Parts: sequence; structure tokens; C-alpha cells
Amino acid sequence: MFLFVIIAYLIVIILETRMLWKQKYKKKIMFYLAMIIFSMIISILLSLGVQLPSPSNLIKNIVLSILSKIN
Repeated sequence: MFLFVIIAYLIVIILETRMLWKQKYKKKIMFYLAMIIFSMIISILLSLGVQLPSPSNLIKNIVLSILSKIN
């Protein structure tokens, strides 16, 4: 599964960045690669069976602190 994730991401990276490179969108390529590498790391960790914490508690705390400051 680990190799499948890496191969799938490499195919997507090659296909997407090639189109952006032809159009000379270098800043978009850098942003795209940063996002895709972040998601690739998460996918690899999940394929290896690593338990990742849920971000829902953090999001809930942020929203509640913003709403409490508004009221």
C-alpha cells in the first residue's frame, strides 16, 4: 500500500506540474508542491497504520474562542 500511495502521488505531481510549467506558473507550482507533499505525508502515515489525531477539537476551540470574543 505504501508504494501504491507514492506511485499515485508521483503520477499526479508529474501530470499537474507539467501543465503548470508550460504556462510558466512557477509560484503556483511551489504552492501546489507544498500542498501535495503535505497531503502525501499524511497519506503515507495513514497507509503505514499510524494513528493521527483528529483536528476537530482544535477547530472547535478556535471557533469558540473567536465567538466568545465577538459576544
